[in-house]
Amino acid sequence: MIERRITFTLDDEGLPAWKLNRLKTLAGYFRSIVVINNISQLRTANAEQAMRMMSLGSMPGDLCQLMIEGLDAELACMVLTDFVSENCYLISTDHRLISQREEKGSIVLPFDYELSFLSSLSQFTVSSLVKADVLTQISRQCAPNQPDIANRLLEQMQAREAVSSTTMGNGIALPHILTPDIEAPTLVLAPLEQPLEWGPKRGPVSFVIGLVLPAPPQREYLLAFSSFSRRLLDPGFCQLLTENTRPEVLKAVVLDSLLQPFR
Repeated sequence: MIERRITFTLDDEGLPAWKLNRLKTLAGYFRSIVVINNISQLRTANAEQAMRMMSLGSMPGDLCQLMIEGLDAELACMVLTDFVSENCYLISTDHRLISQREEKGSIVLPFDYELSFLSSLSQFTVSSLVKADVLTQISRQCAPNQPDIANRLLEQMQAREAVSSTTMGNGIALPHILTPDIEAPTLVLAPLEQPLEWGPKRGPVSFVIGLVLPAPPQREYLLAFSSFSRRLLDPGFCQLLTENTRPEVLKAVVLDSLLQPFR
């Protein structure tokens, strides 16, 4: 079965009735199931059911995703991408690359931060990939070209893991520390090619999020990252992180969750 996804944020109109009806009409043309997932509200609805879509409580700026599955999902994705591009802020689509002209819906936090990806852990073989390897890579990513700081971050992360595992369940681990060694909150997103045992009784991990906060932390940081950690307890939210592979989508999902306390 073919699957396609379109990720976007809502403009200042949100999802008024005319947009919902148009989306319902378009979705009905295809031999595919089209589901709209309001990621900001953590609610989903079938796009052919306008009343259900109204119950999503969608607001301007909400992060949403159309999930399309069926025999003609490719064609449906092409048509619905055009609809989204005309009526919302397109972030990502499986149909085509996004032009710079379309990049209007970026999510802006009320503080500076650093966010990056571990695109490869290939220097380690699958058999040798263990928690210490991932923590080493995350520490280096948090302090590039600063080996002394990276080593201190690694020591602090290992000390934190020694207290208790940072496995959140649902395939996610969140190694995190407070340190005076950095000036801005720093996140490193690390999708793993092979599941990794991170801690007892919580199942294997397929997605690791390294989080380093400055010490002492500002109030805005605590609000944002407390909201983020609560969302990691939701299986549906974790599924978004483990199933989506596009960096722009993962970044949008994480930033949207950090923005929730400030909406």
